[in-house]
Amino acid sequence: MSRRSTKPKGLLIDLDGVIYNDSQVIPGALETIRFLQDSNIPFRFLTNTTMKCRQSIQSKLMNLNIKVEKEQIFSAAYAAAEFIRRQKKQRCFLLLTEDAQKDYQGLAADTGDVDYVVVGDLGDQYTFQILNKAFNYLLQGARLIALQKNRFWLSDKGYTLDAGAFVALLEYAANCRSQVIGKPSAQFFEGALHNLNLSAQQVLMIGDDLESDISGASNLGIRTCLVQTGKFLKEDFDRSLVKPDYILPTIAFLPQSGIL
Repeated sequence: MSRRSTKPKGLLIDLDGVIYNDSQVIPGALETIRFLQDSNIPFRFLTNTTMKCRQSIQSKLMNLNIKVEKEQIFSAAYAAAEFIRRQKKQRCFLLLTEDAQKDYQGLAADTGDVDYVVVGDLGDQYTFQILNKAFNYLLQGARLIALQKNRFWLSDKGYTLDAGAFVALLEYAANCRSQVIGKPSAQFFEGALHNLNLSAQQVLMIGDDLESDISGASNLGIRTCLVQTGKFLKEDFDRSLVKPDYILPTIAFLPQSGIL
């Protein structure tokens, strides 16, 4: 029996571009989440959002009338903090917003020896000074951790540079390679599967990003569904070698799609 002929028992769902675009809920997304909850289909929000801590992400969802537990949210920022806490060396220079740093209590360092430079999305707070400081820590031996390497995202103001652009800058300048913690890293997807207590073959990933969502999940044998919202661009899809198992106009079409 092919994996397409079996119904998924759980879902991994991207947030930005799938459930909402920045501050605007995508029409039908709330109804789809309620459908999953009413149908007792377990899901986890798997997000590369790095500007907010997990608690703040939950609060945003609650304000959008999406009632979920904090444990149902897997963010790249939280996953990296947990990874670092398991290491012997834990001093971090954080290129993160003040809100996102709440997941890093006891880990932040801005002087002396630094073990890790952690790069997320600082938005307008990125300056030459902070990038140069991170660059020098890397030259002194700190390891570079990328919460994600997305090139851009869709904000209320249009397409906006994401953390991946600044990770690439630091990799080039310091002649080093980053360790990616968020999507599309296998480690990140495996953590969500473990939390769901389901195998890769039992799960469907829904996302708008061919690189982070679709390719990352497919590499682990997870079925994938691409939605044509958020950062979806037809020209990217047409030239990409990565193809999802399913395509939907929006997540609103999931309940009646026959996928579940």
